[in-house]
Amino acid sequence: MTMTTTALRVTNDHDQAVELRYNGEAITFAGEGAAAMPTRDRNCMIMLPNATKPSAVSPIDNHHVLHVSAKANTLFLNALCKREGKKRTGLQLVKLRYILSSEQSAEADRFCEVVMAGVYKGLVQRKRLKVLINPAGGQGRARTIFDEQVRPIFNAAQCTVDVQCTEYQNHALEIAKQLDITAYDCLVTVSGDGIIHEALNGFLLREDALEALQKVPLGVIPAGTGNALSICMLGEKAGFDPVQTALQIIKGKPMALDLCSVTYADKRYYSFLSHNYGMTAYADLATEPLRWMGDARTVLGLVKEIMARSTYPMEAHLDVVETDKQKIKASYKAARAAAANSSSAETSPDAAAEPCTLEHTLPALDTPTPESWTVVRDDVAFFLTSKVPWLARGMLSHPCALPNDGLLDLLLVRGNPSIGKQLDVFGKVEKGEHLDSSIVEYYKVKSFRLRPIQTKKKAYVAIDGEHAPAETFQVETHPRLARVLCVNDTYVDTCPK
Repeated sequence: MTMTTTALRVTNDHDQAVELRYNGEAITFAGEGAAAMPTRDRNCMIMLPNATKPSAVSPIDNHHVLHVSAKANTLFLNALCKREGKKRTGLQLVKLRYILSSEQSAEADRFCEVVMAGVYKGLVQRKRLKVLINPAGGQGRARTIFDEQVRPIFNAAQCTVDVQCTEYQNHALEIAKQLDITAYDCLVTVSGDGIIHEALNGFLLREDALEALQKVPLGVIPAGTGNALSICMLGEKAGFDPVQTALQIIKGKPMALDLCSVTYADKRYYSFLSHNYGMTAYADLATEPLRWMGDARTVLGLVKEIMARSTYPMEAHLDVVETDKQKIKASYKAARAAAANSSSAETSPDAAAEPCTLEHTLPALDTPTPESWTVVRDDVAFFLTSKVPWLARGMLSHPCALPNDGLLDLLLVRGNPSIGKQLDVFGKVEKGEHLDSSIVEYYKVKSFRLRPIQTKKKAYVAIDGEHAPAETFQVETHPRLARVLCVNDTYVDTCPK
């Protein structure tokens, strides 16, 4: 179905005619005044028409239009456009301003109405955002990242922004627990993955936990050491870009996320990323004093453990769904195709999904697991389950992980393989090519129970990248409990051929 083009004739500051045309997919510019010369301010580039030094204004597609409005005989158009210049990449905020005649008020209002309906089709306009900033995130730059790169974009999209800085550990948990879910369209985290973990657990402590998780999706601005969820939604480059992720919050749709309950003898809480035992947990936790190194600290920790040929004894009970790597890859590709088909048909994947529930079905921790479960008793290099493909930049550890398949991806290396074989796996993990290694086991599981076996060597357990007791615990997947704003239908494609 072809949409009729809507047009509006305006003039620039030099009294030159410009015709704005909107065809349902993009705004284009025509006429002698369509050229513009960029004039910069601190946070954006304001395109003011200039007859002597023209540079053509390129069409602006729906995804990048933030807001169009008419007021006091002036038309305002805010958008994100590609940076100009061979060495410049990414997006920048652009504000276009044109002059209307006094007789054009109704026509301009209609033009703005049509454009806004098109560029926000199926989306919430002028979102009400609760923003949580971890001031310690991004090596202390999280607040600056938000104020200089993100807030101007939210303002340009006419979002309502309520900012609060976290002041202590679990502050985000308390905020989410007490949040008025009728007052906001999104809870935005400006931090690493730690604040996301806290916010989700805060929602899950509420009496209306399911409603809160469904009604208020998360929005993610990367401003921490680890930004795994952001990377998985946009890729390793855009997933670290505050501008791209701000646009994702404005133009993204809620994507369902599985969550996992983590049960110890004395407590239960929830995770959204990973559950980690062995050398990979060591690399994450024992190197915390080296956070100033960024992603390189985990690389250093892993190399140290591999060279030492470290192993960690354990007993794991697994509710296994699939162990065949080729079948797992095929299921991954089928799931991506199904998500794309749902999007192209303009139907919500949630419409066909079963209603979300928060039931705990595993046996008590002090009772046996079902006989149908697989038991692994062995020394391992690592035992690592994840709901996300990337755990960090350059660490595509679980390339077949999906956001809402109701399953965990388990990466397991048993015994004590040679240093060469382990380094080979480590060298291939950047692109997810380690999956085909003979020493790598890769399973899809619904649940598991893990008992670390204590030795003289200190063992580490990491849940969502944070310290957890090296004691018996179990994990159960809860499908589609949470929502996150995402411009794609699922995570970016990560499965190797």
